[in-house]
Amino acid sequence: MDEGQARRLSDLLREGFDSFSRSQKAIARFIIDHLEEVGYLSAEELGEKGNTSSSTVVRFAQSLGFAGYPELQKAARDEYRLGATARPAMHEDQMGFSIEEDLLTRSLRTDVLSLEETISKNTMERFNRAVNALSRTGQVLAVGLHEASVVVEHAAYVLELLGIPCVAVTDGSESNVARLTRMGEGDVLLAVGFRKAHSVTVLFCEKAKSQGAEVLVITDNSLSELAEQGTVTLYADID
Repeated sequence: MDEGQARRLSDLLREGFDSFSRSQKAIARFIIDHLEEVGYLSAEELGEKGNTSSSTVVRFAQSLGFAGYPELQKAARDEYRLGATARPAMHEDQMGFSIEEDLLTRSLRTDVLSLEETISKNTMERFNRAVNALSRTGQVLAVGLHEASVVVEHAAYVLELLGIPCVAVTDGSESNVARLTRMGEGDVLLAVGFRKAHSVTVLFCEKAKSQGAEVLVITDNSLSELAEQGTVTLYADID
């Protein structure tokens, strides 16, 4: 794949997306949204993410010009690590400070790549719709369980500072369900979830929408069950 290897994997997927079959499109979406994971998933695991088989994944890799799935994995790892080769390898005679500096540089570079990935997945139009919904609302219920709980707790804190009443929901307790049942038109449910959406978060979205509330979703991939629940959906790299 001499010509393809000169281009990024995500560019290849975007360029050919319209010509892909339904299962290939599902695989392509997952790869683009989870580039950092694909390099370490087996063909079978990637197939499960796209609700298809490992053989379909292998054939898809070959259709893109790769010799097989391992070569696609390497392309995913290489793209995610763009520029991670920052400095020459450390030698035994180098001091600890130089090593720490190198680790810091690599960490900051990873953060920059994550921010760039997040920017590429969103549009200003969707972002403005989310901001407008929050600025007009009477109350916000911010829902996120497990690793997303840290995000919603911080969101609730920031929104309260801005004068927007907000309660963070990090479990499906009766008191939180009661808050949900009181939501209606003009209210906003902010749902946050990464990787596979938590069933409680999805249920909160469905109930809020049925009651006329605006549902803002923040997730890390377009294949998440949570992504399709939002009246506005924004994407954020999980890193």
